[in-house]
Amino acid sequence: MFIETIRYENGMFHLLDMHQRRMLDTVTEVYGGGGCKMPLLSEVLAGPDVARLLPALNAGVCKCRVTYDTEIRKVELEPYSPRIVKSLRVVTPDSCPDYRFKYADRFALDALSGLRRGCDEIIIVRDGLVTDTSYSNLLFRAGDRLLTPRTPLLGGVMRRHLIESGVAVCCDITAEDILPGNRHGITEVYLINAMLPPGTVPPIRLSDVIC
Repeated sequence: MFIETIRYENGMFHLLDMHQRRMLDTVTEVYGGGGCKMPLLSEVLAGPDVARLLPALNAGVCKCRVTYDTEIRKVELEPYSPRIVKSLRVVTPDSCPDYRFKYADRFALDALSGLRRGCDEIIIVRDGLVTDTSYSNLLFRAGDRLLTPRTPLLGGVMRRHLIESGVAVCCDITAEDILPGNRHGITEVYLINAMLPPGTVPPIRLSDVIC
């Protein structure tokens, strides 16, 4: 099973086209596309089943979770408030999970979270290069530039949106590049995903990143 997590705010589901693209890419690669009748997300989320859920939610930001395989199996909505992460630990696990697709089963990623040892969250390094946290992509402030690792575990929808809109630039980032005085001039870290557009939560200073 796979999931899409979609931000609902001010009466709108955000970045639906990109979520739809990732769903189609996933079913095409995993199932070959044959026999898959993936409906349009815009039609599903405008349907009566979802409409019945919305009045029960308070105004504000909601998380919409769509579970699917060859078809959409379930749509859930719940109020959303972001985790506040103030410290990060850089970890290099013996093996990294294959998370090219957004699997519903997060057991391997959640297990890596146990390596944070007193920090709020982890930054995962694979083959010497920075990838993601256990639940988000990464964005790095370097002067007037925003950089994102070229090597994420999962190519997230928000990350893709920022790259395609010209806001963020991909580059190789090593663990040494998130130390003070690094070659890129990186000073801050942002956690981003579909629920966390840039600016949703405060950035994390490099002094709060433990290597």
